[in-house]
Amino acid sequence: MRIGLLVYFLRKALENIWTNPFLSLVTLSTIAISMLILGLFSLIYLNVQQSLHQMGGELQITAYLQETISSEQAEVLRSKVADWPEVEGITYISKEQALARFRSQLREYAGILEGLKENPLPASLELTLMPQYGRSGNIKELSTRLGRLSGVAEVQYGRKWMAKLRVFVEVMKLVGITVGGLLLIATIFVISNTIKLTFYSRREELEIMRLVGATDFFIKAPFLIEGLLHGLGGALLAAGGLSLLILFLFSHLDLPLRLAVMAGSLPTGQLVAGFLGLGLLLGVLGSMVSLRRFLRP
Repeated sequence: MRIGLLVYFLRKALENIWTNPFLSLVTLSTIAISMLILGLFSLIYLNVQQSLHQMGGELQITAYLQETISSEQAEVLRSKVADWPEVEGITYISKEQALARFRSQLREYAGILEGLKENPLPASLELTLMPQYGRSGNIKELSTRLGRLSGVAEVQYGRKWMAKLRVFVEVMKLVGITVGGLLLIATIFVISNTIKLTFYSRREELEIMRLVGATDFFIKAPFLIEGLLHGLGGALLAAGGLSLLILFLFSHLDLPLRLAVMAGSLPTGQLVAGFLGLGLLLGVLGSMVSLRRFLRP
């Protein structure tokens, strides 16, 4: 395609937008709001997913030992488990250490333990896992293997809250896909109607162009570019709005929450590129939906 022809199409597209400023503003706003909501869902999902992955890597598994096991046997058991490839670190907690830790957790209420005739707390092994083994299936398999070892009475880890968090992630994913799909359809519909109204407002001029020999492509191209410009403009507004929102959160959240948001956030370049690509795609689809019914023989 010649540069001059492309400039002509672009100029006509800009004229269409300038001729209907209110309609163009509504279209841009709809695209921007829809993509901003999609971006928020993506950001929340990525952060929760990232947090779940990090917590899986940092998750501690506690193996409580039988009362009859000696400290020497516990040390042999600790050395054996420490050689497992999934284990990043392992600590032996004696009965006395467990009681001392419990006292420190009770703080001013530690006096209630003074009447104890014997230590009721068991010795234990506390394991931290390698990050790549922090998934739910790996943790469950490792806990089962630990429970089969001689001298281990019980194995505990945060199975319930991890399961709830994973359910939350899946629900967020399902809601995001559903809401996102509806928003994308609505956005395509708005772009399609905008192009359709612009087309109708110029239908006499376009019919004359067709009568003097203009091809369908020559007539439709400015409207396709108009859709692209709407999509591009809405994407830029959405990317800017989401970036400002992230900056606002960074400036108003405490440091741990700020780092959590940062951990799951997309890099700025990827974020903008994703928005622009989606905006252009929506613009093309919206234009094609409206134009496919026009200029048929």
